[in-house]
Amino acid sequence: MSEHKPGIGKLYYSIGEVAEVTGLPPYTLRSWEREFPCLRPKRVRGKNRAYRPRDIGIILLIKRLLHEERYSTEGARRKLRNEPELVQKAADGFPEQPRSRPSEGGGEPRQAAPQWGPRIEEARPLGLPGGILEELRQIARLLE
Repeated sequence: MSEHKPGIGKLYYSIGEVAEVTGLPPYTLRSWEREFPCLRPKRVRGKNRAYRPRDIGIILLIKRLLHEERYSTEGARRKLRNEPELVQKAADGFPEQPRSRPSEGGGEPRQAAPQWGPRIEEARPLGLPGGILEELRQIARLLE
């Protein structure tokens, strides 16, 4: 059986794909939606969750706070509420789908070159916390 790896550059990810990328079980992801107001995946077709890349970045931040830095749930919630720049950095840290732009000759739009921002190796000088940086490296290895 082949190992499924979620593709980078998607607009939305299923809860199963997010669980695989983050190493967390789906029930934990659902629980964190209730515990952390900053984590609100979209709902499609009534009740299915559709996680955006920004949601995955926030999940990785919450995971780091709870599992690596040993915050309590309340402590992590308070930290995220009092330091919104952490949430913003985490939300910006997971690559989104590159936008397509029309070709110069008209006709069908062509796919733009990926605009992922800084390489993972360059992220530390930009102020990305070390735990998130390591998790992004692990994700990049999964997606290769």
